[in-house]
Amino acid sequence: MVDQTPETPQTPQNPQTQQTQQNPQAPQNPQNPPKRNLIQTLQLFFSQENPLLQILQAKTFQERFTALKSRPRLYLSVLGGTGLVALIVIVSLIMSFVAHNRRFGESSAQKQAAAQQSRKLSKIEQSQDSVLNNLPVLKETPHVNLNEEHINTMIEKADILYRQGQTDEALRIFDKISHTSSNLANHNLGVLKMHQKDYSGALKFFDNALLTKENISINAIDAMISAFYLNNMDLYTRYLKLTTNYLVQLDKQPIYPYTYALSLYYGGHYFETLSALINPDTELFSAPRNRLAAKIFMMFGDEANAIKYLKNAATPKDDKTLGLLYARLGDYDRAIQSLRRYNDAYPDDQEALMALELIALRMGNFIGAQDVLASLLHTLKKDKHKEKILSDTYPIEPRLNRNYFDVQTIRRSFWSNNLREGMGMLIVRILFYYAPFKLMDLKSSLNAIHEGMFSINAKNNQDFIDAINSLEKGKNTSSADLHMIAAFKHLGTSHLRLALKEFKLSLEANPYSSTAHYNTGLIYAQLDDFHNASFHFKKAYYLNNNNVLAGIFAVLTERIDYRDSSALLKKITTDFQSLHFKDRIQRDFLNSFINYLNDTNNDDLSWMDRTARPLSIHYALGIAYAHRANDKKRLIKYSSALKKMHPKDIFTNVLCEILLKYKGDIHQMLGAYAFLTSKKVDLDKLIHGSALARKIYIYMGFITGLSNSQEETLNARLSAASNDEDRMDLLRMLGLMSLFQKKYEKAVSIYNFLLDKAGDHEMEVYELASLSYIALKRFDSAALVLELAKNIDPQNYDVRFGLGLLYQRLGDLESALTNFNLIKSYNFHSIYYQFQIKAPKNAQDLP
Repeated sequence: MVDQTPETPQTPQNPQTQQTQQNPQAPQNPQNPPKRNLIQTLQLFFSQENPLLQILQAKTFQERFTALKSRPRLYLSVLGGTGLVALIVIVSLIMSFVAHNRRFGESSAQKQAAAQQSRKLSKIEQSQDSVLNNLPVLKETPHVNLNEEHINTMIEKADILYRQGQTDEALRIFDKISHTSSNLANHNLGVLKMHQKDYSGALKFFDNALLTKENISINAIDAMISAFYLNNMDLYTRYLKLTTNYLVQLDKQPIYPYTYALSLYYGGHYFETLSALINPDTELFSAPRNRLAAKIFMMFGDEANAIKYLKNAATPKDDKTLGLLYARLGDYDRAIQSLRRYNDAYPDDQEALMALELIALRMGNFIGAQDVLASLLHTLKKDKHKEKILSDTYPIEPRLNRNYFDVQTIRRSFWSNNLREGMGMLIVRILFYYAPFKLMDLKSSLNAIHEGMFSINAKNNQDFIDAINSLEKGKNTSSADLHMIAAFKHLGTSHLRLALKEFKLSLEANPYSSTAHYNTGLIYAQLDDFHNASFHFKKAYYLNNNNVLAGIFAVLTERIDYRDSSALLKKITTDFQSLHFKDRIQRDFLNSFINYLNDTNNDDLSWMDRTARPLSIHYALGIAYAHRANDKKRLIKYSSALKKMHPKDIFTNVLCEILLKYKGDIHQMLGAYAFLTSKKVDLDKLIHGSALARKIYIYMGFITGLSNSQEETLNARLSAASNDEDRMDLLRMLGLMSLFQKKYEKAVSIYNFLLDKAGDHEMEVYELASLSYIALKRFDSAALVLELAKNIDPQNYDVRFGLGLLYQRLGDLESALTNFNLIKSYNFHSIYYQFQIKAPKNAQDLP
């Protein structure tokens, strides 16, 4: 049997190939292997002689690997190729991962920027009924109207060209008209849908308008706003870019500046927006331009410019916003006027009434605040849920009065606020500090002391020694007199609380003693308890109207306590005219004092030049008159005279240093600093004496940065204290110092000890304890403390104000009104309590 093999196809051979076949023994050059054409290469690749196919035809992996290794060149080629493929795959994966991360990062950054812008705009556009709803907001027709007259003009032009035979040009214009008409129709339909709050429908029409390629920026702005309200930030960003990219189409049109400003505004570029708004090239869109400028100024906290630009476009509805802006500037009179005009036009807007109530509280006009709250509660029918919702419009939070407890505020406004009110009408309290104590009733004292020795200087130890000796030598010394003698002994060591106890015992023995009531009232006044002081001063005066100084101090304490003293002052002024005085100086002094109460602006006090033995109260009255006249020369003159009389008295020295720098830089009170750090301070008299001296010591230490050093001194004294009275007085000082130092937890601990363990029920301890809790935002505890204080003194204005604020914070307007109703004043300003308005929950602005 013949073995047949298939015939191999013959291929054309080139000369070199023929030569090789004819000379098979000829040597081959390894550097120049024979070249094959494509057909030969393919034949070799698919033939059985292909080494790669031979390797692949091996049955086991071991045989394949052995065959491959037997051919080193092929082995290395396969290995290199495999490595190259693996490398390409790895690089491709890495590049894909990097590209993905880049795209993801860009997308994330865009989304983050869009979300940030969304939060900004959401804050601005929080509510349709927000206080800023009179300024331009996204929900209120932010679109730019397209000009239909332009289309009519184009139609007329095309018609003329057509009749003139310019058919192609006419047809081009007609084509443009069709696009513009379609653009206008879709734009207006989109705006209509926006007004209906159908933002998805609006987007469809704006997209149709955008397809016409006409007014792209204008349509894109409204589309962007629709996307915003659909909370689709991707679309929002896309339309914003479209607006920006196609603004150039409008650069020759009057509409361009306003459209450009809108694109900047919605892109979050507020400073750049302002520049475009306040430097217009045209008067077109004046009203919306001014509104948007006012809104941006408002965002930057520039109320003055916000008012300026809003007034340029104001309507009656804008009076609400203007009123609130004036309130934020502190121009409460204009704020009230604007809000009242608004209330007349829109009487059902309860938020405006709520704003009026807060402004009245800031002004100290509690009568007005009561009227507004009563009206609101009547409208709400005392519905607690509605009260809470309304109070959340402008939620308040009680806080410490910055004029008293914030060092930066103190340094900025010391002369305008602190000298007058920050320390609780400091000038008036000076009069109590230097007031004389009276020795005995005029008629009964003649047997004990020589005539004329009826009052003694509280700051002169020799006066006390002489008075006590005279009393002890007197005949028929009663039990009341014995207690008075004991009280004067305590006054000699400046221990006011121990003296007060003795004066009270003296009154128990003789409740009709005008002198005992006067002295008791004076100690209460020096301890800042003006409610009790007022009671005893009035009692002293009514028991004996010759005790004119008691009547004068009754008027002063009632003023400090924000009570109406006009009837009492009228009586004192009338009675004084019928009194006869043997001492002309005494009469002139009292006459000048009464004139001061009747608001006389100036008195030369010439009688002081004739005084053989001037009293401290004379110079104190001189300071009061000089302060009223802003006469620095006289302030220095009288304070220097007091310093000469009391060279070691801490309050007198500090007061003199303050007045030497009157209306100057509070930072430059080096004299006060030097005295406070010297060894001249008599801490015993300071700790147990007048509240004013203790407060000025702590207050000036706070301003001059000495609080920590003072705290160390007082703590050392507290550790060495041997009796409860010393410890109590030291703790009172440390408690107040802790408040100034912002050590509120420590202040709470001190005041809780004073109230619970030591039984200290002075009103100021309750007030300062509540302040400590308020500073820690423990408002429930603050309210509890003030409720206890209210039971002790129901008429205390500070307590009622603090309670009213705490109840209004909770949204309990009825309880707030109950407490505010007790404050019968048009001008009450607490030295301790104030309130701030937090970010509104359902309104944007705040007074």
